[in-house]
Amino acid sequence: MNKATLALKIAEQLSITKKEAEDFIAIFQDVIIDALKKNKIIRKFNTTIDWKRAGVEKVYAVIQVKVMPQERAGFSKIAREIANDSRVFGVYVASGEYDLMVYVQGNNIDEISDFTTDKLAPKKDVVGTNTHIILKVFKKDGAEFFDNEVERLKVSP
Repeated sequence: MNKATLALKIAEQLSITKKEAEDFIAIFQDVIIDALKKNKIIRKFNTTIDWKRAGVEKVYAVIQVKVMPQERAGFSKIAREIANDSRVFGVYVASGEYDLMVYVQGNNIDEISDFTTDKLAPKKDVVGTNTHIILKVFKKDGAEFFDNEVERLKVSP
């Protein structure tokens, strides 16, 4: 049910105008959202920007990190340290050969390189890294980054 239909049903049930019902819904939404934020169920509202279309160069990388788990802290301490860097937009503990998956964004490849060599490699708990530079984004944060038209190479006769 969309918001307009809901407003009409509320207006009908409560014998109020559609505008009053819409105002009621807006207040109710604000109360619910505030409660969800207070309880840290909603952590942050994001905007997904297509930097390429905006004419801004960005470089993305996925860095697999192998670490020595710490007594009593496991991977938490090192994961939090890595997460505090402004270039990092995701840190996940994962199963498999590597323990952490780190998602990094930079303005150029040098920023990604500096992060890996200056931030990650010197950490005593980091045993190894495996860096993957993202060549093209097709979907990010649930948003598609492609047009439905298929680009095909022109073939000359």
